[in-house]
Amino acid sequence: MITKNQLKLGLDISKIHHIISRKMDGAIINVINNDLTVSQAYVIDFISNIHKDKDVFQKDLEKALDLKRSSISLMLNNMEKNGLIKRISVSEDARLKKIVLTEKSIKLNKNISCTINSVEDKLSENITQEEIEIFQRVLNKIRNNLE
Repeated sequence: MITKNQLKLGLDISKIHHIISRKMDGAIINVINNDLTVSQAYVIDFISNIHKDKDVFQKDLEKALDLKRSSISLMLNNMEKNGLIKRISVSEDARLKKIVLTEKSIKLNKNISCTINSVEDKLSENITQEEIEIFQRVLNKIRNNLE
């Protein structure tokens, strides 16, 4: 049986999404220059965090950012044109190109990463690790319900 509280769940999630987006995007806009979009800043931060452990490919970005192939492809083309990334063929499969940050984007990421971490810290203020883990489990259940 669906209660009134459950009917508001989607609206509540939407509201908090907009608040977080405004805070995060506003904070990032303050530290990036005009050659970079907020979405590109997220891509740089993602690659920077993942690249230490493994190669990053376009499909990884599609999945992580929940964006369509065409959107990611256009963004990566623009980033490559602006000298923010390089796409390098891998020896196992010439069709695959790993995405590597340039020195320019590595320098930019210092401010980007610091800003994202600052907003993330604010988000989790006064919330215990246990509450965060429960919240993440609930979010995963909601995501699975919608897939």
